[in-house]
Amino acid sequence: MRLKAVFPVVVLLFTAAGILFAAPGLTWSMSVDTIVTTGDTRYLMEEPAAGVSSELIFPLNTLMAGATLRGESSGGRRGWAFESSVAVNLLTPFGKMEDWDWFMFFGTPRVPFSYTESAATMFWITASASWQPVLAAGSWGKLSLALGYRFQYMHQNINGYNGWVYDDLLPAPSGDGQPELYSQSGFGLVLTYWVLYNLPTAGMGVTLTPASGAFLRLEAGLAVPYVSDEDDHVLRYKLSTASGLGFGGYARLLARYTWGNTESRLRPYLQLAGSAFAAKANTQQTQTYYTGATEESPGTRYSGIDHQISTRQFGVALTGGIEF
Repeated sequence: MRLKAVFPVVVLLFTAAGILFAAPGLTWSMSVDTIVTTGDTRYLMEEPAAGVSSELIFPLNTLMAGATLRGESSGGRRGWAFESSVAVNLLTPFGKMEDWDWFMFFGTPRVPFSYTESAATMFWITASASWQPVLAAGSWGKLSLALGYRFQYMHQNINGYNGWVYDDLLPAPSGDGQPELYSQSGFGLVLTYWVLYNLPTAGMGVTLTPASGAFLRLEAGLAVPYVSDEDDHVLRYKLSTASGLGFGGYARLLARYTWGNTESRLRPYLQLAGSAFAAKANTQQTQTYYTGATEESPGTRYSGIDHQISTRQFGVALTGGIEF
């Protein structure tokens, strides 16, 4: 799956580069990006008929490195820009993966009966491309559309678990209807999880030029994600999959300072940017038990399970680059 995830990123970047290099008279910029991220991607599974729900929260707190290529035309109100970027995580995520389970009772709040946390290793790659036609321009700066596409693939291996559970074990063998609190822990690979976000986006951007060599840009917009995920519960020999459409939004604020005048062949710049992104998709999950399962016969399948995939992501990026 990892190779399949990287392939569209390569196609996206080569397409973007081809468009940019084919267009004459552009101002170019290329940069290396260092990004600190925080947030998570999660899913909530609910089975009202069984009276249970479960939420798994996968951390996205990490350090990423990437690169950005941008071409911008001159031409005032007829100007435009095209930007493409890619980034990949450098570190294992900070924080633990959390797994919550609740009992669901009609007309009352959910009651938690189990919680565990686990260590995670991660591969996370993001890519984006956007076309930004200018709508209005002046000495103050410019107003532009921002039409784009974003791609995210995240894969985590979850190892070990430690937590607590309420269970009715005393007196043996069937209990007395009053559950007791127990600790629970384990070692080794617990589950693997991947999620894939394909995100067409549409927004607006305002670029202000308060001084020579400096500009500020604020961009915000909406996204319509198509999301797919897969949870392989190794301990239970159960594979769960889902996909569907959702809704989301993003915002980005950046400040850049460029040294040198417009006659200079190479102009270095530094940029500081902050970003926020959130998306949610309500889907239907399918669960399949495979060879080794004991709670159900291998091959048993359940479908139509309510399944919500969501993410919240925040980032701060320090960028160094060259305009030419």
